[in-house]
Amino acid sequence: MRIGLLGGVRATTGDGEPIDIGSPRSQTVLAALALSAGTPLPVARLIDLVWADSPPANAEKALQWHVAQLRKSLGASAIVRVGAAYRLDVPTDVTRFRSLLRAGDAAGALTEWGVPLAGLSAPGLESAVAGLTEEWLSAVEMDFSRRVSADPRAVVGELSSFVAEHPTRESLAALLMTALYRSGRQADALAVYQQVRQHLVSELGVEPGPELRAAEEAVLAHSEVPERVLIGRAADLTAVRSALCEAPVVTLVGPGGIGKTRLASVFDGAFVSLAEITSSADVPRAVADALGIVDRPGVSVAQAVVAARPSLLVLDNCEHVLDGAAAFAAAVCSSVRVLATSRERLSVADEQVVVVEPLDVDAAVELFHIRARAADPTYVRHAAVAELCRRLDGIPLAIELAAARVRSHSAAELLTRLDIGARRTGSARHRTVRAAIQWSYDLLTPAERKLFGRLSVFAAPFDLSAVADDHVLGDLVERSMVAVHDGPFGRRFRLLEPLREFASSRLSDRGEALAAHASWCLRQVSLIGSLLAGPREVEGVGRLAELWPNLRAAVTWAFEAGDLRLVDALLRPVVTELPLRGRREIGDWAEQLLTRAATHHTHDTRRVPPKSTIASGSDSFWLVWVAERNTQSSTPAELPATPDHPLARYARAYASGDGQQLTQCLPEALSSVDDPQLKRFLGLMPAGTLLGIGQFDHVDRTVAELAVQYRQHGPPTLLHWTLQTLGYSAMFQGRDPDPFFNEAADVDLPPGTLSANKTTEARAALRRGDRHKAFELLEAHIDELLETGNVVAASVVAVEFIAITKDTMREEAATVLGYLQHANEFGARAAKTLVSGITSSEPGMDDREALHYMRGVLSAGRARSGTRRPPAGRV
Repeated sequence: MRIGLLGGVRATTGDGEPIDIGSPRSQTVLAALALSAGTPLPVARLIDLVWADSPPANAEKALQWHVAQLRKSLGASAIVRVGAAYRLDVPTDVTRFRSLLRAGDAAGALTEWGVPLAGLSAPGLESAVAGLTEEWLSAVEMDFSRRVSADPRAVVGELSSFVAEHPTRESLAALLMTALYRSGRQADALAVYQQVRQHLVSELGVEPGPELRAAEEAVLAHSEVPERVLIGRAADLTAVRSALCEAPVVTLVGPGGIGKTRLASVFDGAFVSLAEITSSADVPRAVADALGIVDRPGVSVAQAVVAARPSLLVLDNCEHVLDGAAAFAAAVCSSVRVLATSRERLSVADEQVVVVEPLDVDAAVELFHIRARAADPTYVRHAAVAELCRRLDGIPLAIELAAARVRSHSAAELLTRLDIGARRTGSARHRTVRAAIQWSYDLLTPAERKLFGRLSVFAAPFDLSAVADDHVLGDLVERSMVAVHDGPFGRRFRLLEPLREFASSRLSDRGEALAAHASWCLRQVSLIGSLLAGPREVEGVGRLAELWPNLRAAVTWAFEAGDLRLVDALLRPVVTELPLRGRREIGDWAEQLLTRAATHHTHDTRRVPPKSTIASGSDSFWLVWVAERNTQSSTPAELPATPDHPLARYARAYASGDGQQLTQCLPEALSSVDDPQLKRFLGLMPAGTLLGIGQFDHVDRTVAELAVQYRQHGPPTLLHWTLQTLGYSAMFQGRDPDPFFNEAADVDLPPGTLSANKTTEARAALRRGDRHKAFELLEAHIDELLETGNVVAASVVAVEFIAITKDTMREEAATVLGYLQHANEFGARAAKTLVSGITSSEPGMDDREALHYMRGVLSAGRARSGTRRPPAGRV
């Protein structure tokens, strides 16, 4: 069976026979479900969608009747009841349309298209229809982009109609300008720009955006392929123009293949390529050949250029003849502006440098699509292109070389072939990205080559402490072999990906390089660990985020080398980031450590190198973090087997959520830990479970002591957690929790910290009478939990959800109460002590399902209450 919405609401059998789906209202119910096929829609949300602002008094019963009629027509299993929600489990043409669009098949997606819900009046679904129409326009733009490249004349008429119908769609206007220009109609292309600009300014009060401005600039510059050649370079064009107005010599610097030559070629002037010469002494001859200068006795080439006074002299590919290029530029720049491209500056007087950066992902993807369509008119966009462009680090030449192979390789296949070759005209170094890098590499000194190779093991930016000789690193930066930028914690260096790939292939001492890299990571995590444990936690979190790709690479290598003790040392300083900010990869590594350690335990330990094992008791330590990972994501996976140890018993009790067992094993587990910071942390982790079994005195005493410690010494996140815990303890005991919650809300937390702040803020908003804000806050918190995978916190959200819905959405509140009673001991305690006046329904949901259900209800409720939101500042 298939459900259709595009071109009208309909249902057909597998053989294409139409199915009667009843009245227009029943069709609206089906359309609402079909627009979210596979996702439960709460009853309240469905009522909003079907009846908009005028639901009948018996809306729920009416909805049930329409669903029953649809089930008779479609089959009982087509629409499933999920708590207080309904879900359609039938494929739809909207799903097919979106799937094709996500895969980059715009032409295929357009074949599915028809006017959404044609012939059906459904005001509640107007926003969904508008969203679908926006997706259709995106597909139209993608398809026109392909057709403009293949045959620009053939699309001018159709594209003109679309631009007239959608005058604010700047992408369509830019495509029309491209088609007109490529059809030899430059004036008409510029007229389109003026018409669209006038509409934007007069109707919306805004100027055209970067894409449309770039299209105009490219047409004015008489570029061979207007804005698409320069896609993503609008800011660079502006920077170069500004620099040429201020300085006699402007040098574009960057690594091979970054697009320096193409950017320079946009500017009108005398263009000289120095790629083919091998000596600085040959620079004048190359200029003479390019400009057609005839030798005359007593007149140098430089003098001839000055006499000819071109508006601009472009010296391209200067890096290998730097001295000659610099001397020639200095000789003519008093009378002629010079634009040079090089891996490094010319170092002449009054020179201004413009660094040419890689393309961003969107621009890189668009460049790939343009070049791919030129190579193969049948090419259609593919989702893998974005990842391919990332792998190629946004370097235009690399992207173009990859795109040239789409006739023989899919985008997915190209992902595995970064060193793609292509037969091209021009100098040898432009035949492949690899050849371009090889050409630059050959100019390095032995010391530079060695460091360049060793830097290939770095998976992300690094600081000066990562290298032994910062002078050599500086030389590589000057030669544009290493990129540098200013980060939040100082200057950072990195190899662009194609350069890193090349450097890796030239690395002869890989083992030593990887060991040095791991040692650097070890020093970094030691510093970061001390920051995370104190008042400078925010800095520690930022530094760890920056280090993470390198840390992952070091851990991977340590595992491959069988050095489990190195893995242990790399992870211990930052292990608490798993529960504090949801870095579950730590839990994955912990489980891998346990598996590897268990494998070694089965062999004769006398034959196992010490580094292949972990220290006594470490297996129990890492079991704790496997348990934390599983608990955080509500994964009931069985914990790995480890020797009996107090920490192992603690981990298993914690993972099971057994409060009584935790109470028994906690003291011995804490006494087995030497690190005082870790001991405090492990004492805090099970506080929620202990609250669930009524251990209020224990929690209040121990957590209050921890709060004192964290107020004095940090870190802020653990102070926040202790205060939140004390607040919920007060709630369970019938005391005022606000002093704790208010103080917790005032703590400045690092980005990404798992916090229940929004739940308490939602309660405060509800007390002020602002249900809309309460719904908004709780919905935002659910989004965070789903995004981070910390779904175990659903029970905390459920407490607040019931509080803000039980008076007006009793059925939905009862559904969530049923979930809460069975979620965990914390939830059961909350359901017993904090909820009254409603009776639970069948639970039937796990943590993740409960979060999705609550989010749907909140979204619908917020939509209904939006027009009744209190004015700002009013309680």
